[in-house]
Amino acid sequence: MANLTADLRTPAAQYIRMSTEHQRYSLENQIAAIAEYADLRGYAIVRTYSDAGRSGLSLKGRDGLKQLLGDVVTSQCTYSAVLVLDVSRWGRFQDTDQSAHYEFLCRDAGVAVEYCAEPFENDGSMVSSIVKNLKRVMAGEYSRELSAKVSRAKKQQARLGFKQGGQMPYGTRRLLVSKDQEPRFLLGPGEQKGLQTDRVVFVPGPAEEIGIVRRIFRMFVDRGRSMASIAKKLNEEGVPSTDGWPWSVGRVRTVLRSELMIGYYVYNRSTRRMRGPTRLNPPDLWIRTRVMDPIVDTKLFAKAQREMGYKRGYAFAKSDMIKSLRRLLREKKKLSSDIIDACPYTPCARSYGDRFGGLQVAYAMVGYESRYRPGPRRRFSDEELLDGIRRLHAAFGHVTIALINADPDLPRAFVFMRRFGKMTTAYGLAGFPTTKAEASSAARKRASPRLQERLRYDPSRPRSERAR
Repeated sequence: MANLTADLRTPAAQYIRMSTEHQRYSLENQIAAIAEYADLRGYAIVRTYSDAGRSGLSLKGRDGLKQLLGDVVTSQCTYSAVLVLDVSRWGRFQDTDQSAHYEFLCRDAGVAVEYCAEPFENDGSMVSSIVKNLKRVMAGEYSRELSAKVSRAKKQQARLGFKQGGQMPYGTRRLLVSKDQEPRFLLGPGEQKGLQTDRVVFVPGPAEEIGIVRRIFRMFVDRGRSMASIAKKLNEEGVPSTDGWPWSVGRVRTVLRSELMIGYYVYNRSTRRMRGPTRLNPPDLWIRTRVMDPIVDTKLFAKAQREMGYKRGYAFAKSDMIKSLRRLLREKKKLSSDIIDACPYTPCARSYGDRFGGLQVAYAMVGYESRYRPGPRRRFSDEELLDGIRRLHAAFGHVTIALINADPDLPRAFVFMRRFGKMTTAYGLAGFPTTKAEASSAARKRASPRLQERLRYDPSRPRSERAR
């Protein structure tokens, strides 16, 4: 008799989502509330779509909701209703029409959406439409207010000198302190604080790393060496970076640009609200706090910034950039990316492209007509792109964005990122390590014997065991 009663129930799916807000929104609590609602309304749950630890601000990353909408639109579902705890679990979209659109897709396919914990029936009446839209606005407003509160709290913590995310530059370490700012212990790579009341501050790293930092500045400023040659020199000498990876231009640039080298923690350089685009903030909005003793002399640091500014577009006014480009054209009689990059008094070609919307626009402003005409673009399949990664790895033992951009048979790296979301995803699909632990292990195997010996050094091990 019980089986017969179950068979008479209306098949339904449930959608559950939890971000990191409150325990009352845990997946278990949602399942229990939906099950109670289903028993009272005569539904039998036949499918569960879940998004654990996902924000409701957008559809990105919510594979559960994507799968639900795909099944509904393609008529691959065997249920006639979708049960959701409340409007906020369906989404906290900033555009209320987005939430209404996804619900319409279900309703248009003959699948009703019912909110189990809301005080109204989602029956299409005028009252339910008004209340439901109000709930959507309230859900979006909650996220906006929460974002503003979190932003204010992070800025206040940064003014006190506490680290607010981001990478740890070479030559520094993260120190865990208690709520009374009593030092506890240094955090290792990948380690995070365990108590909400604890805080993290920057401190100078080991004396050996501090010596390397000062040497990098001297090579760059006093000897005029490029960042690429500095990275090459450090790798040849077997000097490991913080996480054991070989040195690169980006790692050297981070050391030269980080104001932690002169003891200042800088926060709020950029803003990214509500999962929107990242926007650079003007310097007057930056939060700069003295957190430790300087590693390098401030005058040496200032010289390094001027040296880097000579080749960067943001250090030039647009009028000065055009004036320099016109002078270069008079001297060389032609222009190209290589000619611009080799010129000592112009910013790099990429800076011209960023500031003027493309090199061709900058060329036109100085009266130069490039003979280069882009041909028809070739459409690469996913497998062709992944095969290109495998080919480069077989030839060089590793794959970088620079290698991809330099390969004449492959498109630029941004094509890979547009296709696969990010480069690590492409590497994983090609069969190569994507996590830091896996990549670090692979990097150690490729490192020189001297670098391998340095990487095996662990000062925390007993002296008697270090030689093993």
